[in-house]
Amino acid sequence: MAFGAQLVTPEAALFAGEATAVICRTSVGYLTVLDGHTPLVGDVVPGIVRIERPDDSTDAYCVHGGFLQVATEPGAADGLVEGVTETTRSTRVTLLAGVAEPVQAIDAARAAVARDAATAQLSALASSDDDEAVLERALAERALARAELRLSAVGAAAP
Repeated sequence: MAFGAQLVTPEAALFAGEATAVICRTSVGYLTVLDGHTPLVGDVVPGIVRIERPDDSTDAYCVHGGFLQVATEPGAADGLVEGVTETTRSTRVTLLAGVAEPVQAIDAARAAVARDAATAQLSALASSDDDEAVLERALAERALARAELRLSAVGAAAP
């Protein structure tokens, strides 16, 4: 049975509509949300979020972390699922991500350049423990993780 799902970033709503399943990775493992799921609020760690639709298609998004809310109450999916009203018990999944993008929109060549730049930056950084060096290393490590996730999402992981 279909329920309402949304994937939202600060820049745009990437998905808003009907879904039959939302699959994502949390800090405690993979989570699949189906209609009637127990209400919850949790984290989403970097990975691929899959939204399965009633027409058997699947949308895939590269998500770099965020939060997930599942609401199951009267009117939860109002505005997302046809026929749901304020009094109809329904399920709504809202995923809030700081950075997310459709997998088909990822530029593998650009991600490879970003990976190489982050790797080079990490190699060049001194192994100092001062605050600035620690911050620079953390930023370079996060940039490398984002690039590697993008490459993994498009099946172009480094050899």
